[in-house]
Amino acid sequence: MKKIIRILLILLIAAGLLAGGRALVKHKQAALRKSPRYGMRPVPVQAATAATGSLPVRIAYLAVAEPANAANISSRVTAAIERVLCDEGDPVKKGQTLITLDRRETRKAIQAVASQIAEARAELSANEAAIKSLAASLAYWRREAERDRVLAEKKDIPGSRAEGTADRANEYQGKLAAAKDKSRALRHLIDSLGHRKAGTGTRLTYYTLKSPYDGIVTRRLADPGDLAAPGKTLLVVEDRSRVKLAFDIPQQDLDRIREGLPVTYAGNGKDRKARLSHIYPALNTARMLRAEVYLDPEEAKGISFGQYVPLSVITREIRNVTILPNSAIIENPGRKPYVFVIKDGRLTARPVTLLASSGDDVAVRGVRAGERVVTSTFLGWANLSAGIRVEVRE
Repeated sequence: MKKIIRILLILLIAAGLLAGGRALVKHKQAALRKSPRYGMRPVPVQAATAATGSLPVRIAYLAVAEPANAANISSRVTAAIERVLCDEGDPVKKGQTLITLDRRETRKAIQAVASQIAEARAELSANEAAIKSLAASLAYWRREAERDRVLAEKKDIPGSRAEGTADRANEYQGKLAAAKDKSRALRHLIDSLGHRKAGTGTRLTYYTLKSPYDGIVTRRLADPGDLAAPGKTLLVVEDRSRVKLAFDIPQQDLDRIREGLPVTYAGNGKDRKARLSHIYPALNTARMLRAEVYLDPEEAKGISFGQYVPLSVITREIRNVTILPNSAIIENPGRKPYVFVIKDGRLTARPVTLLASSGDDVAVRGVRAGERVVTSTFLGWANLSAGIRVEVRE
């Protein structure tokens, strides 16, 4: 009897445990049904709305702010430096004397030419007096020759005497002609010496080096006693009244860049506009073309000389196109790029044709204005695919 009771108790305990276990399982199942199922929650993304507009096509460069004009002051002659009348940082005016050179040799050359001119003029004066005397003598002997010719025809004097008188007249005629030739040669010599003196006098101005414009001496590379020579920079003077932005254009961009194109640049924390002022005609040592944008004082506010300035040249403008953020484009190697379009909370992979890009924007064909496209995802692009649910978070 006791054995049967013991068995019944064991069965009752087992039944209670089984019933409790089933109740616990049902409770857990109900809790699981109420909780979100794994993988079904919408993926959070950020999105942008496609818009119709115009897209300026830009090429970005890094420019350097430089003075509008900078002159390397050098000598046109080889001579010793007498005085340097300025130093680095000194303001200078247009035409102000900066350096004087030793001009003693040139002055001696001018004096020597002046002496030669004086000698030639004195000789010319004496020769002109001789010409007058020879002309008078020639006139006298011509009269005598004519008189003796008439007398010889009348047999009043021998013919030899008439011939002698004629020879005398011819002799003076030759002397007169030679004297006139000498005067012409002396006048030519005086003119030549005068030109040489004027040229030497002009050359004398080369020994005074002056500032080509108002500016500041930014570099001094010479001292008194140094030897100045053509091509050797002695001073650098910069005109800082205007600023230019200088940059280099690589060869692959040359067919798209030309003078007069609009330019945007950053200055004083703002985006500003200007025009491409000048492109040099020849490649520099880096095999690129140098380009310059000249800025007025108002346009250059907040820009310091030597500062690097981000700059973009607008080569053209595409109108009436669909514009998206660049971040929405997903590259697809071997195929067309695509974007994820959001419709009714789900994604559609849409192939697009890229028309042009500029900065953070891109013009495309294949998306309509007003459609929403994914620009970023918090969980990574690998977790996105067509058909999944998404939640746009701003």
